[in-house]
Amino acid sequence: MKRKTLFGLIILFSITFIQLHAQSFQAKAVLDSNRILIGDQIHVDFTVTAPQNTAFIVPTVTQEVLSGSGIELVGSSGMDTTIDGQNVNYHQQWTITAFDSGAYVFPSIPVLSPDSQLLAQSQALPFFVNTVAVDTTAAIRDIKAIAKVPLTFKEILPYLLIGLAAAAVIALLIWFILKHERKSKPKKKEVKAKPKVKPHITALKELEKLKIKKLWQNGQVKQYYSELTDILRTYIDGRYDINAMEMISSDILKELEDKGLPEQLRKELEQTLGIADLVKFAKMEPLPDDHDRCYKQAVDFVQKTAEKELKTEN
Repeated sequence: MKRKTLFGLIILFSITFIQLHAQSFQAKAVLDSNRILIGDQIHVDFTVTAPQNTAFIVPTVTQEVLSGSGIELVGSSGMDTTIDGQNVNYHQQWTITAFDSGAYVFPSIPVLSPDSQLLAQSQALPFFVNTVAVDTTAAIRDIKAIAKVPLTFKEILPYLLIGLAAAAVIALLIWFILKHERKSKPKKKEVKAKPKVKPHITALKELEKLKIKKLWQNGQVKQYYSELTDILRTYIDGRYDINAMEMISSDILKELEDKGLPEQLRKELEQTLGIADLVKFAKMEPLPDDHDRCYKQAVDFVQKTAEKELKTEN
């Protein structure tokens, strides 16, 4: 009997702790308008309020998430942060539209813990799309003809002056060319363009420099992950022609998946970028083993995706 009572108290304490932890998170979504015309755009402002140094996950809003709702995703901003006392506010904005009249609902967005527990959830946002009102009782009128307005001398004069000046410049240029056509032109020395350095060579050099700096060993963990991800983003930009410096991690991974990146490399890159995002935005403190693993995964990613150089026979 005592064991059952103790077990019940443990479950009750665990549920209470989870509820209190979830109450410290808040998710809010707001539309800047709830009525638009067909094709007009509206913005969804999404804000998550969370305690500092606490990790959480917000699913990425893509067109696939909105499929079946009739809502079209036009674009999304990056997530920015502001500190408010003991809490941190994470803000992101999505631009949406619809091309058919009717009622629509932008779905609620969940906020999850790293172990997939629901911490908070924004409310669903209804809005309406209307057509342009047309007066069907009015008679159809012909399009008015283009009105002809005579030009005055004052309006023509500037164009005449410009034309005369242009003609004078052309005549002077022709005279100059004819006068100097017999003179031999000095030959320009051919300057061989320096071969462009391959992106993977630059990336590996920068990774070696980062290793020598020993940033995380000296307590500069955020700086370490910032430089590590910048090196990876610059390499991805040069190697795959993806504007990775202006994209969030999930969008980079989606672009690489479309370009046929192997699944194992994609998972390793996702892990490295995920830890870096948590360090930079949620102030997470990874273990030393995580620092070393992220570095090795970055080197492995660059080496295995490097462009193969074509060998030429003498």
